[in-house]
Amino acid sequence: MLLSFNRPDIAWSLIGAGSAWLSDDAGAALTNGRPAAVSRLQWLSGAQTTASVLTLRGSWGSAFAPRVLALLGVSLPIGTLVTLAFRRPADAGFTYLADAASQRITELPDGSRCAWFVLDAGLDPVIGVEFRICNDVDGATAIDEGAVVDIGEAWVGPTVEIPHEAGWARGRVDPTVVRRSKGGQLFRAESRSWRRLQARFSLADESEVDGGALDGGADWGTVESALLSGRPCCAIPRWRGQTSAYLQRTALYATAVQQGDIQHVAGSLYGRDYTFEELPA
Repeated sequence: MLLSFNRPDIAWSLIGAGSAWLSDDAGAALTNGRPAAVSRLQWLSGAQTTASVLTLRGSWGSAFAPRVLALLGVSLPIGTLVTLAFRRPADAGFTYLADAASQRITELPDGSRCAWFVLDAGLDPVIGVEFRICNDVDGATAIDEGAVVDIGEAWVGPTVEIPHEAGWARGRVDPTVVRRSKGGQLFRAESRSWRRLQARFSLADESEVDGGALDGGADWGTVESALLSGRPCCAIPRWRGQTSAYLQRTALYATAVQQGDIQHVAGSLYGRDYTFEELPA
């Protein structure tokens, strides 16, 4: 499992002729942990081609190696191309891995739209990212000049890899209240559903539990503290050898609703259970 957490405080800006924030938050809603509360922006002005690019730029203070990134709750057309570029502390601009990673906007079964990225491990630490949104919708120009675009959440954060056992489970929680009238008719008080992911971490040595042996010097204790108090995270149960479509379907922007006790199994080996619940767009 990939777990991404501790998203930094990010300052957002828009780059591109005619682009502008239309919502008063000016991008702050992109990192408020509520994908359904969107930042609204105006698309580029002028004649549009597949080479037209609106850049969403985020910058932060302390460098870390990027691995999991996402745009969630977007209103962009399905198939819109998004590429990435990064800035390292010594770079003059956003030239690191520029346009090396790309993904097209995908629609999930619940109707929400997203773009998830999983990068290779061991990249250089960075202090900024650009989400380069192209007016390329499966090879055609489909976004009108000055169009209104909503983006619910943007994610980038430190990431650790924690193996988990087979038998992990995912499902959907539906809080809708359904009642029958005296005449037996159904009446529904519908509520937004969300997904749930349950997993048991594979047995791990105490160095990974308390000794800082995970990526970036993290360990199970670091992860536990980072996920307290309903803080958001990203949980991706499977990514190796999987298709992009599978990744988009199974990656979860979530909160840890259950961090089970660290269980001593034998010698220096420990286990733990986790339950994550989605923060839906």
